[in-house]
Amino acid sequence: MLETPMRMPDLATTGSPMTLIRILATVGDAVTRGQTILEVETDKAVMNVESTVDGVLKSLAVEEGAEVVAGQVVAVFEVRQSGSAASIIQNVAPAPVSVSRASTATAAAKSPPAPVVATSDRVSFFARNRARREKAGASRWTRSLTLSVVERVVARRTQASKQTVPHFYLQTSVNAEGLVKRRAAAEARKPVWDAFFVIAAARALREHPRFGYRFDDDKLTPHGEGAIGVAVDLDGDLYTIAIDDPTSQDVEQVSDSIRAQVDRLKTGDPRGRPTRPTSLTISNLGGSNVEIFTAVVNTPEAAILAVGKIMPSAVVVDGQVVVQNRVNLTLSVDHRVAGGKAAAGFLGAIVRELESF
Repeated sequence: MLETPMRMPDLATTGSPMTLIRILATVGDAVTRGQTILEVETDKAVMNVESTVDGVLKSLAVEEGAEVVAGQVVAVFEVRQSGSAASIIQNVAPAPVSVSRASTATAAAKSPPAPVVATSDRVSFFARNRARREKAGASRWTRSLTLSVVERVVARRTQASKQTVPHFYLQTSVNAEGLVKRRAAAEARKPVWDAFFVIAAARALREHPRFGYRFDDDKLTPHGEGAIGVAVDLDGDLYTIAIDDPTSQDVEQVSDSIRAQVDRLKTGDPRGRPTRPTSLTISNLGGSNVEIFTAVVNTPEAAILAVGKIMPSAVVVDGQVVVQNRVNLTLSVDHRVAGGKAAAGFLGAIVRELESF
């Protein structure tokens, strides 16, 4: 067997540091060429790092939450020796680093990789976060709180969104009687509420395709291919799962897809966090008893739909006061992509689709 180091490719393309968000392989795992083993955040996106060899992961030289630079050794593999050594060694050459980063990258490359002890049972990402929070709980009023990797990523992204995206907001309410009856009529388990809003938003997006674009250096570029994102909060960490082509699915199918992806996230399944762009995100706090709120645009998307609690409300119908199930919606919009009239038309289309169930 031959020990083969794996070096960090320059996914940022600028020589800037990257943050290691998640390790998807455990020491002792048999890894195949092309298998995703790391997730890193660059200054542009969350990206996958794939193995370039077939072998057994012997050790990791990095930890979740650490900054890494191009050319740094991140892992060591044991590879079965066959043929020349040149055919085995990873062929990804370290990208050039700036002078300010050179000493750091050189030191990291020369340092021996820190051994990581293999365990027979993989502990999920969320179990580690809970353990970290419980450990800090006893002294929560006397010490600062350390954010998880995901919390740090969300903090940076939402801050950048509010600082660089000119938000404006539109609010309305929807007759939700049809949604309530449609859900109650489900023969098997009840679909999740998010499924209705995903389908309605996707249908409205076909009618108003401008909201499937992003602002990109004085031009608009298509983004997300019509996929709709759903914001998911798990143990305080915020994720966005993607629902592809919702207009070709019914409520139950979309609901099953949402449930399956959330289950993968909870169990730490690597398939739970594919990096797929979405055209629009749904953020629903109705289950938390929130009636109405505004959400921060999930850049580089152009808009996000905030959904409140479905609840009985007094409304006037044909001159009479009646009690009707209704839900409040708030559409946050990037003003660089669309103006108020276009956004009003888009929100109106979402309302029409919801009331058609």
